[in-house]
Amino acid sequence: MQTTAVASSLTVAVLYASSALAQPTNRLLHFTATSSPQNFQEIATVIHYITDIPQDDVDATEKFLSLQGTSSQVALAEWLFTNLDKPTNVPQSSAKHEYRLSDTSDDTVRVFYLTNPEVPQGVQQIATAVRSLANIRQMLTYNDLRAVVVRGTAEQVSVAEFLFAAMDKPAIQQATSQKLESSDSAEFRMNESPPTLVRVIYIPNTKTVQNFQEVVTLVRSITDLRYAFTYNAARAVGVRGTDDQIALAKWLFENLDAASTTTSPPSANEYRFSPTSDDFVKVFYLASTSMLENLHETAARIRQTFNMRRAFGNSAPSAIVIRDTAQKIALAEKLIQEQDK
Repeated sequence: MQTTAVASSLTVAVLYASSALAQPTNRLLHFTATSSPQNFQEIATVIHYITDIPQDDVDATEKFLSLQGTSSQVALAEWLFTNLDKPTNVPQSSAKHEYRLSDTSDDTVRVFYLTNPEVPQGVQQIATAVRSLANIRQMLTYNDLRAVVVRGTAEQVSVAEFLFAAMDKPAIQQATSQKLESSDSAEFRMNESPPTLVRVIYIPNTKTVQNFQEVVTLVRSITDLRYAFTYNAARAVGVRGTDDQIALAKWLFENLDAASTTTSPPSANEYRFSPTSDDFVKVFYLASTSMLENLHETAARIRQTFNMRRAFGNSAPSAIVIRDTAQKIALAEKLIQEQDK
């Protein structure tokens, strides 16, 4: 009898505690550094999306945000509000702004403040690249602070930290040729589902955004990369793939970028995955004016004539890039040499 009574008391206590935790919590948060109704709404949207809070309302006249949610949702909302309701004319601290929902949960929220991108286009480009490369579901931007709020696993947040640091660079200056910024340490190895290698590569000597995007599209097609996302102002491209894909992408980017800085690029460059592999990539740099005018038509003709899947033209620098067997590339080379006179 006594044991039954103790068990019943414990059950009631647990149910009471669970009921108390489930009770909705209300909170009023007053804007102090934010003045625009649009920014009120932006901050409210970020908080709603990141916290999964069921109810929020902005009073633009009284300058407050009312919230209703669980105690843990409201606690996270208060932390986010503190990190977003800030003056825009004051540089943000470089300290890590991170919130863990519990000591054991692999659920982390991080606020990143960007320095260089223009608002809103540049901020959105970098955020899109990071979200896609790291497979982050919950990410939102607050443009007035160039802030990006991320919620994900510890590894996703670490990938985001790496990518933001690598891509948040000043816009390139087109007056002079610039050195390709590429370091062997500028990569991140993920532990989650493959492909696991993440890298940021710069193509600073592409003359226009259109040239930059054309090079990225070509490299994505030649390497079969699923993940390749760009930040136009810094000519930065974030890629994620296998080791072979990233090695080939890096080689192609470096070759095409270097050829953009000279009027006399090498006639051809060749890449082989291994000494025994019959999987070649060859870049043919073109000289004749007539060939340049029919660049993409020639690439299409090569694909059709030799039954090739990967043969593409690039406008600046003027080149045709082919990936296939050595025998087929040799046949394509004869056709290119005949026309490039």
